[in-house]
Amino acid sequence: MRKLVLVGIAISTFIGCNNPKNSAKQDDFNRTIALEGQDNFRDPGNYKTSEGKTVQQRKIYRSGTLSQISEEDKAIIQQLGIKTVINFLTQEEISKRGADNLPDNIKSVYLPISGDNDEAAIVLQARQTGDFSKVPIELNYNIHKLLPEVGKDSYYGLFQLLTDASNYPVLFHCSHGVHRTGTASALLLSALDVPWPTIESDYLLSNECRQHESQMRINQLDSVARYNLDIIDFKENRKNIEAFYILQPEYILGTKKHIEETYGSFAKYFEHLGISEQDILAIQLNLIQK
Repeated sequence: MRKLVLVGIAISTFIGCNNPKNSAKQDDFNRTIALEGQDNFRDPGNYKTSEGKTVQQRKIYRSGTLSQISEEDKAIIQQLGIKTVINFLTQEEISKRGADNLPDNIKSVYLPISGDNDEAAIVLQARQTGDFSKVPIELNYNIHKLLPEVGKDSYYGLFQLLTDASNYPVLFHCSHGVHRTGTASALLLSALDVPWPTIESDYLLSNECRQHESQMRINQLDSVARYNLDIIDFKENRKNIEAFYILQPEYILGTKKHIEETYGSFAKYFEHLGISEQDILAIQLNLIQK
């Protein structure tokens, strides 16, 4: 059982998947909060902007689904003071995984981003059969390239909530805290003027946080594949499985390239969504350390 040292209402020690060599860390700030029921719960604060300012700590959180968290986890979330939880899962996903198991008096906001697309169907079939021959190495890149469009209404809703200081601290999540949440985090940090290399490093922290679960899934799917007579090259198949579960910096680059090639800049993309300069300024005022 993972333990967290609590002093009064303040959380004094955080443990998790931080690596001293990871450039996303930038200092001694432990941004990962260890929960029994969710291993990818973390704080994307304390990053430096291009002008050397600092994103505030303990104001914004990103995570995977919170449907399986324990009572101890709920106590931690409560002591973090989180007021608003934004859930990117669809109602179908919630029906399968369960609703968030949150403390009382937290506002839950559903901003579903549908996974009902060709990429999702391909991955679903691969998970069922173990055959990843039709899952291209660039699939994660394509997912992140797609998300600024299929998720635009939800990301607009997220940014509108973030303009209101009374909603903080805010947590947003999807199923594993990787694709929909990873793109949301990239958009938010870009709006805060955090340099792209830092955004990539933040994205890659999911590899550390989800290392045990990802390795378990890779091994499980490789075992399933061994019983599939349609698979000829098991080594190549495992390589494709690993490419899907072990994130690379070029995956999240799909979001950046799509936005820059389609709109010219993140600022123009936000304008396209209906997010005004005043909205961005309000979010910066809420999240950039004074």
